[in-house]
Amino acid sequence: MAVRLCSANYPLYAVTLLDDAHILVAGGGGKARTGVENAMEIFELQREGKKCVATSIHKHSTDPRAVMSLAAKSDGKGHLVAAGMDGKCQLFRITRSKETPDEGEQDADKENEANLRKRKGSTGHKVERSTEVTDQTSSDYKVESLACVDTDFHKEDPFQKVVRFSRDGDIIATGGADGHVRVWKVPKLEKKLDIKAHLDEIDDLDISPSGNKIVSVSRDYHAYVWKVESGKREAELHWDREVPEKSYRIKAVRFGTSQEKKSTVQLYTMHIPARRERKPLPCYLTKWDAMKFVPVKTRSTGTELLSSLTVSDDGVFLGVGTGSGDTMIYVSWSLQKAHRVSEAHGIFVTGLSFLKNNAVTAELTSGAETALVSVSADHHVNLTPMRPRHMISTWFAIIGFLVLLVIVMVYLGQQGLI
Repeated sequence: MAVRLCSANYPLYAVTLLDDAHILVAGGGGKARTGVENAMEIFELQREGKKCVATSIHKHSTDPRAVMSLAAKSDGKGHLVAAGMDGKCQLFRITRSKETPDEGEQDADKENEANLRKRKGSTGHKVERSTEVTDQTSSDYKVESLACVDTDFHKEDPFQKVVRFSRDGDIIATGGADGHVRVWKVPKLEKKLDIKAHLDEIDDLDISPSGNKIVSVSRDYHAYVWKVESGKREAELHWDREVPEKSYRIKAVRFGTSQEKKSTVQLYTMHIPARRERKPLPCYLTKWDAMKFVPVKTRSTGTELLSSLTVSDDGVFLGVGTGSGDTMIYVSWSLQKAHRVSEAHGIFVTGLSFLKNNAVTAELTSGAETALVSVSADHHVNLTPMRPRHMISTWFAIIGFLVLLVIVMVYLGQQGLI
């Protein structure tokens, strides 16, 4: 069962973890004047009784554009956030205010503590004329715009579909409707590379943990590995599944590292049918050798169309979302399904992010082994916690023993022995 953390006033398209107890979600109604706002919003996770809830502590307007892709990275001063809006990428820094009020202000605050939570206005800061995003600050958080660049140049509908930070935070990579992979230096977003990577739009990309490779996947049915320094193509991912040509495409791609052995890197891809068939075809997850870029293991996830993919920070779990709103957790090394919640959302899952697998998460989730945050255009933010697998095995063993005991007792009764 999924836990409803909170709901927003706008459709949600992206989510990322800021720290142990704070998540950032984003979305909106776009340029259409429907009255639906466009925003990024910080939520704080807390225990409320026996369940985990999320409380909004800061909202930042991104009008007139909705954020469709999102990535965050801690930089020591706060969090750098790269947000994709239409054909642009805007880089923000989110910091926690450390201002200390003087004695007079402290006295006033004691009379009315609620004033500490009120917004103090906006700075009106703009990075460039083409950007209409305004900064908003509160007594707790400040959102500062650092840079904004055009990242997609599709002639009809420029659209940045994905943005990813390198592990060291020095670069971001973007991809979208025009099929180009572009690499930008942080924080000024100076262009480092512009690769004409695909003949159709890019669905997803990721940067290797070492920062020297990028894998991009596209609707042109190709998936390529690129060298970050030169922009040259190093390899192509060739799936070993025996299926008709162009019957499948890779929808999502993510690198993952082992918690025990950081040098062990794996690559994961999510494969979906290219076309809807009268008899639904299965979707697949594939694990790849990230050095040789050859498939190691492939597993079917069923006929439910997959929509999103993420990997936990420790590399142990994969999070998967579906078109009907299901959320699933897989064990990364075996690709075995460990947990599934059907219809966690009313419609397709648009974004996923694992909480960190540590004591804070265990406290928030009453001892869950891992917990997956999901968002959707249904406006909801949900949490899919997974109980420790050894507990699940213990319960199965107890149930099995009881069933066996009943069978034995029935048999003995039929033989007249009891």
